[in-house]
Amino acid sequence: MGQNSPMERAMKLAAVAGLKAALGPALVSAAQNRPERKALAMAAMGEMVIDKLPFVPSRSRLPLLLPRAFSGWWTAKQSLEQDGIHDPASAAMGAAVAIGVAMVAPMVRKTIGTVLGMPDAVVAVAEDYLALKVGGEAAGLSMDDLKQIGMTTFDEMKDNVSPMIQDVRHRLQPEHA
Repeated sequence: MGQNSPMERAMKLAAVAGLKAALGPALVSAAQNRPERKALAMAAMGEMVIDKLPFVPSRSRLPLLLPRAFSGWWTAKQSLEQDGIHDPASAAMGAAVAIGVAMVAPMVRKTIGTVLGMPDAVVAVAEDYLALKVGGEAAGLSMDDLKQIGMTTFDEMKDNVSPMIQDVRHRLQPEHA
């Protein structure tokens, strides 16, 4: 996983978890080829889409800090354990880093948008890219790796959802006698 020290990698991944709660675990799971990697990749992709919706509350609010804290803790713990380090204090530090990033990131995002005169959705996409780039590097995954994971996950999701959509369409069609 990556070129940095184990602690640096773990804290970078925890910071990513502060930006996107599902992304830290998705990156660690993909890098470790864990069984839950596809579900977490799907969750991370969904979170990136949902984050752009105007009615979604700020991640800095308490209810949304809790999953980020857990995500930062889990991400740091798994990353360090992959390197043979079993340190509960470091996992707790991962939770603290995720909370800190989650508290500061909305202010930074708003400031960048205001100063540069950019719509929030554009700044949000740049934030997603930063999270993918930093997190991918920390997890030892290239942007090409992440692109492939995303495409595969999207194709599988499409294959699973398409029959359900067709079924609903069929049920909604008026019967022709």
